[in-house]
Amino acid sequence: MATHYCSKDDVSAFLQVSNFTGDTTPNTDAVEAFINMAEERIDQLTDHAWHSSRPNTVTEERGRIQRVTTNSVNDRGRIQLRHYPILDMVDGTDKLHIWDGGNYVEYINSKTGDDTITNITGKDYWIDKERGTIYLNSYNQFNLLSDAPSGVTAYVTYRYATATTPADIKQATIYFASAMIAMNDDLNLMQEGDDSMDNSTKSQRFEEMAMKLLKDNRRLGRTMPTARAIGGFGARGVLP
Repeated sequence: MATHYCSKDDVSAFLQVSNFTGDTTPNTDAVEAFINMAEERIDQLTDHAWHSSRPNTVTEERGRIQRVTTNSVNDRGRIQLRHYPILDMVDGTDKLHIWDGGNYVEYINSKTGDDTITNITGKDYWIDKERGTIYLNSYNQFNLLSDAPSGVTAYVTYRYATATTPADIKQATIYFASAMIAMNDDLNLMQEGDDSMDNSTKSQRFEEMAMKLLKDNRRLGRTMPTARAIGGFGARGVLP
């Protein structure tokens, strides 16, 4: 099973109830389903994935290769992916289709590459996984001026995720999962005294806490710092 952003024990600790088991209401399976739903919601709200064990996949992201001036006969190329960090790009799972002036060539399958910046000598491409940037060696400049279909000089299929779940994402997951548990009055999970909020109000409060946390930390709508391309289409004089 993929690692969750939080555990069922994190949720029970927050709700101040005994650990969930196969015999509790809700039971372990139900709580883990709530956590899964909370994770999916956070992924959608933030346009990201927050653990490398459950990455999101982008299929054939359209790109335009940016030229990087070098002292060689051919220019280097650079592709800035929309999402980052990215995972290892492997043959059969990920794709790097590059326009060569007449066809799209699949680089991962047919070229040499690396994702370690200290091991790029003689490679056809190398990848900065942390920043979501792919560099192409000896990318001939006329390729950018040829009639690539719809102006798309690259199609990239890749997986992305942050390696370790940040503390605020973990806490937001706990809040969202707890909200789903609390909203079901039939569970009798939290006793409602005369001086306490009813379960419906608690559920709403947990939702608000989660959204405030995501908003305050600039996670919503992918407003956290993102990798951006420098210059426009066919820009020259850009440092690698």
